[in-house]
Amino acid sequence: MTEMKASSIYTLNLVSQDEILAYVDKLSMRDQEHVLLLSRLPQRRLIEHIDLDKVEAYWVTTQDVAGSIQPSLDQISDLITKRVENHTGIAIIEGIEWLVSLHGFSEVLKFSMSLKDSLHRKPWSILLVVAEEIFDDIQSAKWHREAPSWEVPKKVELTEIAVSEDEDIDLSSENADEIVDSNTSLSFLVRIPKEGYSKEIARRRILQWRRMGLDVSAAEPALFQESDEKGFEIYKLVEEKVRRAIELDNRLDILEEKGLKSEVTKLRFRVRQLTGFDEVEKRIDELI
Repeated sequence: MTEMKASSIYTLNLVSQDEILAYVDKLSMRDQEHVLLLSRLPQRRLIEHIDLDKVEAYWVTTQDVAGSIQPSLDQISDLITKRVENHTGIAIIEGIEWLVSLHGFSEVLKFSMSLKDSLHRKPWSILLVVAEEIFDDIQSAKWHREAPSWEVPKKVELTEIAVSEDEDIDLSSENADEIVDSNTSLSFLVRIPKEGYSKEIARRRILQWRRMGLDVSAAEPALFQESDEKGFEIYKLVEEKVRRAIELDNRLDILEEKGLKSEVTKLRFRVRQLTGFDEVEKRIDELI
């Protein structure tokens, strides 16, 4: 199974929140349907993963703050029911296991059945994200009878490509977010030129770096600058730090091959936090 069918409800077993958020981000880029996300993460965290201008997102929380929705089955059901009356869309609801802990399995099962009924002949689909280990065998059978299992299509996985600095790549294209090596090693990404910079490009690059395991929180203010020129200045400083981090990380691979695993682990952590470069470089020189 790849695409979800209209008028249907599905279950995604929560293995990685990054996986589902990457899928939501991919959906939002298609501009083919309305994307509604109810997440356990607040908007300030979601912005690291998705474009909130393209996704209608709510933080499921007991806190009464802007952009939030209570973990009430009635409130969530009302929101979904109103949305499916219009347009074409996909609704993703995270934190089903939390709802089960609050309301009990039977009530949440009834809730899912009600959502399923609301989709009748509607050009919408619903994805319920749940850590399925909370279900016993009987509960699992009942649940999947209403909302069968579904997996994120493989095609939304990031392509693992090591990029040469000399390659001429159009960073304004939609494929720019696929230039990343997602394994444990780091790879150089093509520099973003000033004339090719935008908040959208910066957001995707920040996401790429995060998936490499780099702490690039210092780049986030670039996403909130009214002027792209100021945003680029912030972004550029972090980009230079990242490039130095990758250079040092590559040198740490040499030490690891020499069997200095414990020492490398400590140094690699500092590098990927983008801190202590001079001290790390000095220590590498001593050990090599």
